[in-house]
Amino acid sequence: MTASAVAAIVAERSADPARLDAAVAAAARQSKYADMLPWRPSSLSMGRAGIALLCAEMDRRSPGQGWAEAGHRHLDAAVRAVDNWDHSLFSGVAGVGFAAVLLAGGRPRYTRLLDTVDTALEPAVERAAHRLDGANGCGVREFDLISGLTGIGAYLLTRYQSGGPGTTLIRALSALTGLLADGGHPRRWHTPARLATGSLRDVYPDGHHNCGLAHGVAGPLALLSLAALEGVEAPGTRAAIGVTAEWLAAARTGTPREPDWPDAVSLDPDAPTHDDRMPGRAAWCYGAPGVARSLWLAGTALDRPEWCDLAATTIRAIARRPPETWWLATPSFCHGRAGLLQILHRFAADLDDPTVAAAAGTLAALVAAEYDTSAVLGVRSIEPEGVLVDHPGLLDGAPGVALALLGPPPADDGRPPVGWDRMFLLS
Repeated sequence: MTASAVAAIVAERSADPARLDAAVAAAARQSKYADMLPWRPSSLSMGRAGIALLCAEMDRRSPGQGWAEAGHRHLDAAVRAVDNWDHSLFSGVAGVGFAAVLLAGGRPRYTRLLDTVDTALEPAVERAAHRLDGANGCGVREFDLISGLTGIGAYLLTRYQSGGPGTTLIRALSALTGLLADGGHPRRWHTPARLATGSLRDVYPDGHHNCGLAHGVAGPLALLSLAALEGVEAPGTRAAIGVTAEWLAAARTGTPREPDWPDAVSLDPDAPTHDDRMPGRAAWCYGAPGVARSLWLAGTALDRPEWCDLAATTIRAIARRPPETWWLATPSFCHGRAGLLQILHRFAADLDDPTVAAAAGTLAALVAAEYDTSAVLGVRSIEPEGVLVDHPGLLDGAPGVALALLGPPPADDGRPPVGWDRMFLLS
């Protein structure tokens, strides 16, 4: 079955309320992480807002086929479940706004909802920006894409490109610019040991600089670069892009032929350096593909061919690797095959490179082959130890797989140029 055919089936199943409810119930039984990552209807990554986004993309490709109406129903359910305390892109108010912008598709729809979202985000951005203005070390949740100001900024930039206001966007960009402009050691955006969490706390007991696109500095670098490409800048934005891209390029490991990146870099200059010449996991969230995309955007924004060349070398090396050495155990977007697939799609278009395009085709076929008619939504996620989960969320489940199988949207369809993968800072 073709990638597009699998994507259509998964989208239809995901948009079906009964199927979706069945997947939510199944995932709660199956997943070892159900308590940590519960279904939240208002969430873009793990809720009905994400299904609305999938419907928006299907409506873009197949207008007049009922996708806009299905998306509206899911968006309405997301709005009714909004938690006013969460303003983030992946689980909060900004994510609902993002889904509404793409579901509107340049048409005069959801204007009252979007005005409400903008109003709610203004004080939230000011509070977040104020904290970063004075930060000398901070938890990644303060600035990252998933939970922090970068994610809110991604929505605000998308909203601005669709005719929305720009004042709050500039405030967010200004705070991130100030944070990233620092050239000292440690950088102001470093994570002190007391604020580190999970495995990074154990691996880097003295604190670290996070390199990832999802949680690290590659996220705000990508956002500032995307904004600069649209002509939207705060004072000092280009200098901040330059300082940060230089740092990120210098943090690479691997070899000149196969550049790679660690998840993080220790704050301790005497700590053992990561010198593993075997390339690591080729994921969107952490690893070379996401970092390469951020450096490509920075190089394009500032006309710095050395960063673009480094990004191109990186993605071409990944494209040459056998699929089993990408170390991706699940078809899902975050830390899985769908995330790499979408990055390959984007680089294939930017580089016009047949090797990258062929790798994207190979990976799309591999992901499509994971379609299982017995799965509630058509594709199951695979958790550690091989646990199969009928995951309904866009970030970790079948809806994100469907979006990646669809590939980039048509460039000449009359819709706004922002793609659904803006939420992942890929376009």
